[in-house]
Amino acid sequence: MDDRIPGLIFGVFLILLGSGMLMAQLRARKPHRDDFRLEPHDRRFLDRRSRRRMQVAGLILLIGVMIPVGDALIPWKEAPGTFAVYWLIVIGLALWTLLCGVSDMLATRLHSQVSLDRIKAEQRHLEETVQRLRDSKKRRSQGPTLE
Repeated sequence: MDDRIPGLIFGVFLILLGSGMLMAQLRARKPHRDDFRLEPHDRRFLDRRSRRRMQVAGLILLIGVMIPVGDALIPWKEAPGTFAVYWLIVIGLALWTLLCGVSDMLATRLHSQVSLDRIKAEQRHLEETVQRLRDSKKRRSQGPTLE
């Protein structure tokens, strides 16, 4: 069996995965790109999130190309130093991809928490307004008080 086949299969899998992620991100970016109802901080968050996710998809594509190319072109028996450096670069890119994914997850969590806090504050404000209106209506319905 050819030693390059597993690398080729895994590389093709990564290329398909990265391409699918990139297309999905491009489709997901369209609706909010021109939505002027979004608040500026939400728009900035969504733009940065799109860039992060496209970077991850691009890195997965790049790694998907590098794995079979490195397997096919670098003779590991004749040039072990070159082979080691090449694979250290691939591993470095994989770690960078992981770091980008974790940072995207943390940024999304932080943004969600801030948005929830903002919604809860708005809800409290609305509930207080409703209570004031109810109290005001109640006082008016009771009529003038005699003291």
